Amino acid sequence: MDPKDYEDYQKNNVKASKSQLKEYIQIYADMAKKLKSEDAIELEAVKTNIRNTYPAEIYFTLIDEAGKFVKLTLTESSKEYIIPIFTDIREYALGSAKISKLFLDKLEMKVITPEDISQLADEDEHFQGFVINPHSQNFNMDRNGSF
Repeated sequence: MDPKDYEDYQKNNVKASKSQLKEYIQIYADMAKKLKSEDAIELEAVKTNIRNTYPAEIYFTLIDEAGKFVKLTLTESSKEYIIPIFTDIREYALGSAKISKLFLDKLEMKVITPEDISQLADEDEHFQGFVINPHSQNFNMDRNGSF
């Protein structure tokens, strides 16, 4: 979500679903499905838009009662994990309701920036990346914001 839209949402409760990244991810998914390849040259412009838009928006994630990120482990025996992030309030409402059923702790929303994600990557070797809108778009990016 654009930071200005989030400020507007906090003040006036409008523009809650604006996210250019969400739209680019949807275009990417639709094109990849039609082209039947994620390496098709036609996707390069969309990939560029995703890479350029990701650092310009803010996101929402979940934290537990201790203020720690909800971690989705990659395997049962691994300490490596990803975190779910949501592009807008509607995606957060849908995803957080489903994720909350998996955890016993009370979960809360936290606004997270690409800089926060980069800091997490620098500080925690087990952090492998994040999944954007896990219950609708399910788009994965690595710890450096690449896919």
